[in-house]
Amino acid sequence: MEIKSFILFRDGGTVRIETDKGIFCFDNRIGTKTKGALYRDFPKDDNSNLIENSHDLEKELIESLRHYKDDSIQITIDWFLKSRDIR
Repeated sequence: MEIKSFILFRDGGTVRIETDKGIFCFDNRIGTKTKGALYRDFPKDDNSNLIENSHDLEKELIESLRHYKDDSIQITIDWFLKSRDIR
């Protein structure tokens, strides 16, 4: 999987990762009931784009992100990787 962009939103920290396989978001919205969950694109209010059983996809995203470098936001990427340390 190739990472194309990484964005951290100011809604509490939702992370948007654009890849060659689609756009995915880790939910960290303030007041969310699905904190840390993975969505296809930005989380919808009705959770209709929530990805169930996403562990393998999360691992693939995190591993791909480890190889992605962007000097302008690398500190943020490193923080996110540390917070999502999946084994």
